[in-house]
Amino acid sequence: MLDLGRLLEKCQRLQWSTDDVDWDAPGADRVSPAQAHDLASFMADLYWIESIAAVVFDAMAQRESDPTRRAIFESFRADEARHAEAERRLMVRWGILGRHERPVPNPNVRRLISTLERSATKVHPSVFSAIVPMTELVLDGALVKYLVNAVDDPICHRAFEGINADEARHLAMDFHMLEYYGREQTRAENAIDLIRSFVRPSGLYAMFFGYMPMLARSRVNLERMGLDLDEAAKAMRRYVELGERNPDIARHPTYALMRAYVDNVTQGRTGLGDMLVRVSDVLERFSSRPAA
Repeated sequence: MLDLGRLLEKCQRLQWSTDDVDWDAPGADRVSPAQAHDLASFMADLYWIESIAAVVFDAMAQRESDPTRRAIFESFRADEARHAEAERRLMVRWGILGRHERPVPNPNVRRLISTLERSATKVHPSVFSAIVPMTELVLDGALVKYLVNAVDDPICHRAFEGINADEARHLAMDFHMLEYYGREQTRAENAIDLIRSFVRPSGLYAMFFGYMPMLARSRVNLERMGLDLDEAAKAMRRYVELGERNPDIARHPTYALMRAYVDNVTQGRTGLGDMLVRVSDVLERFSSRPAA
């Protein structure tokens, strides 16, 4: 059982600032212009995943009645905003962005974050409790690990030491909340939360034209960089194993849907995500056409 009071104390005590890092320290030249070019899409994906997570944790905090859990989610919101800023500053350090620029979001990220900024509080926390752990497992278990191994810049390593420490706390809380909703709410209650969260057009739009194609597009970017996707598959299998070890998690309907999607992806069945990317690109071309 997770001690939430102790976790909150750690969240508050272990806060850090991007200003603690010397972004002009030696070592930036270890990232060549060619490597920086190759990293640009990857780093943009990381930046926007962190930014989306900040919006989600803020929404979870707003809907939380327990003051300890609410304070933990508020600290996570600050963490994710800090992670995004750290990754943006690395992009500036490597010449990918100007000093005050942000990366341009791909169409799926733009749709997802704009919808969440308007409607995230309408999604029940029990639904987010099943979606967030999978995203953070892949982020922490594969993407960040790859970046630290691939980039020989001490400031990159310094920044991700802090990010990894934060993410370890997030994962502990993610697993706790997923188990909590699986145990404390009936399967029917969790199913109703899922239906109410996604029956409205904005929820369906965010899932099918934002989140799912965003993951698929990120996978394609990783393949282009030559990343061994076995690490990502291992991280996703950890998500599957949560339900194998814990019956409370296994009976959570949103988890069951996410697990089925993860199973398909890890077994190479990526057709749905790839199709949604193609549909998104078609919609983008039509929406960007000038009016007649």
